[in-house]
Amino acid sequence: METFELTTEVRTGRGKGYARKLRRIGLIPGVVYGGSDGSTPLSIDPKKLSKTLEKENVLIDLIIKDGEGTTKKTAIIKEVQRDPVTQAVLHVDFFEISMDKPIEVEVPLELVGKAKGVTEGGGVLEIAMRTLKIECLPSAIPDHLEVDISNLDIGDFITVRDVKVPQTIRIIDEPEKTIVTVVPPMMEEAAERVEVTPAEPEVIGKGKAEEAEGEEET
Repeated sequence: METFELTTEVRTGRGKGYARKLRRIGLIPGVVYGGSDGSTPLSIDPKKLSKTLEKENVLIDLIIKDGEGTTKKTAIIKEVQRDPVTQAVLHVDFFEISMDKPIEVEVPLELVGKAKGVTEGGGVLEIAMRTLKIECLPSAIPDHLEVDISNLDIGDFITVRDVKVPQTIRIIDEPEKTIVTVVPPMMEEAAERVEVTPAEPEVIGKGKAEEAEGEEET
């Protein structure tokens, strides 16, 4: 698992108004929490942050500057809040970790091979899960977990129980959950022929994503 160094600064202001002010001058608001000293609000240079966002589950040596010097924390990115239209980063949550204590993370699943039920039988591959929740020491977090689908025929499926992981990793997701399956092509064709009656329009309030836009967790 890769480790990146990221230099940040403690910010004195809090709230959405101050967060917007930071963005106007080209900085990204953030927060680090999870340690014994509570949460610390941060301001981050987006150019320095971009490298840490290129891969999943990287370890971060977080260098935090304040008026009296610097402190260093080991952290992972817990949440990235983005603008729903531009996808620009609005806010970042860092979670402080200890290298000798297990943590829970979601790891991408990588499908390996081509299902014979698709290549030979004309079936359709349906993917139900793209990540797997696991628990392990930070140093044991894999970049991804491989799932071999080569032997999947029509009607076959792979569940969480079938995923092979080292003894250093504990899978948290339910063993019975389906990851991927191959369905007959006729099921897809039948689904296309089903006539769906449009539902009555429903008036709803402001969505959670809209409320969260520009919102800052501290």
